Amino acid sequence: MKFEDMNLIEEIKSVLKQKKFLEPTKIQEEAIPAIINGKDVIGLSQTGTGKTLAFVLPILQKIDKDNPKIQAIILCPTRELVLQIRQEIKEYSCHLKHIRSVAIYGGADIKQQIFSLKRRPNIIVGTPGRVLDHIRRHTIKLQDTQTLVLDEADEMFNMGFRKDIISIIEKTPEERQTLLFSATMNDEVENLSKSYMISPQTIKVGEKNTSVETISQTYFLVPKDKKKKALHSLLRELERGKTLIFCNTKNMVGQVQVYLEKMGYNPKALHGDMPQSQRTRVMNEYKSGKVEILITTDVAARGIDVQDILHVINFDLPQNLENYVHRIGRTGRAGKLGYAWTILNSEDQQQKLRQIEKMVKCKISLKRLKLENIGEIELENNFKGESLKKRFNTKKQQNFAKKERYFCKSNKKPAFRKRNNDKK
Repeated sequence: MKFEDMNLIEEIKSVLKQKKFLEPTKIQEEAIPAIINGKDVIGLSQTGTGKTLAFVLPILQKIDKDNPKIQAIILCPTRELVLQIRQEIKEYSCHLKHIRSVAIYGGADIKQQIFSLKRRPNIIVGTPGRVLDHIRRHTIKLQDTQTLVLDEADEMFNMGFRKDIISIIEKTPEERQTLLFSATMNDEVENLSKSYMISPQTIKVGEKNTSVETISQTYFLVPKDKKKKALHSLLRELERGKTLIFCNTKNMVGQVQVYLEKMGYNPKALHGDMPQSQRTRVMNEYKSGKVEILITTDVAARGIDVQDILHVINFDLPQNLENYVHRIGRTGRAGKLGYAWTILNSEDQQQKLRQIEKMVKCKISLKRLKLENIGEIELENNFKGESLKKRFNTKKQQNFAKKERYFCKSNKKPAFRKRNNDKK
């Protein structure tokens, strides 16, 4: 089937043609007709398979231009995902002048959001906490809402939004259409669907939690105190391209960023405590290719919509094993080959990886990683702004550093020399 054959209005089809999107993905092919026909839908599909357009396109088609009230509300776990979805809405409604959407999320100026809400949007995209805040302020009223979307519902529950989500649902009409999209389905989400959805049509694309076939998955086993060296050795071996590195905590994100900077790379970090302006700047640099290495946490990564990520590196094994699927789903998109690399440091983690293999129904191969004897490395970039006399203890080491700093001409990566700390 092609988009041209689907029951979509011409204004939407023209944008799809312009973007050269001719054929829908499997989740889009099944979900779009069901949503247009008014059915409740549960969509289970892996990250990167087009879940967003599967609900955005029919929602745009169903908005009544003569109704000034909020007709659709889309809830998702992070501000990055909020901004991504709203951007999709803006792009695909460029020929639908009556579409007015607003992004509502924490960390942004609430007065500016209130001003935007006074312009009578018909679509709200937001995080549960900030949306509920506006409901209590009476700046968002959902009594006329026709469509409610829960995107990445499992992650919203993991982040503790369950009560907020239920409070929001109960502010909407009982006869609304409810759409639930997620890469995974846990018991809490299933119970919510039974309580608040009416005879939903369940659409599964691939088996539950099965990883994308276009992703090569490999792991390494190294001593705990060698993980950063292992990461550096891995990056030196990999084909250059956009790389996404996952850590479990924002503290570790910072540590890895500092280490890689010392190794001569130009990584950027993304975590929940960053101001929105800084997060936006980092993402723009990453999308444009100005920055090739992005270090992030699971929560901050939700909503990262970059199509050409080549490598995903699990510096830390995810605490919630289902997040492994979300992580590696950032690569191998649109039929392109991607690579997922995981660094382990104990037999217990190997056992957890065995559980992941059962979950994704895929063998994750073990590979030996040669840890370069790099010791404490110095490179040309690190000499700037700091005297050699201050950095090195002996005259011999200072002379060695002067002679040995240079760059490889072949790939413009810094060539490293081991710093000699022994006095001879």
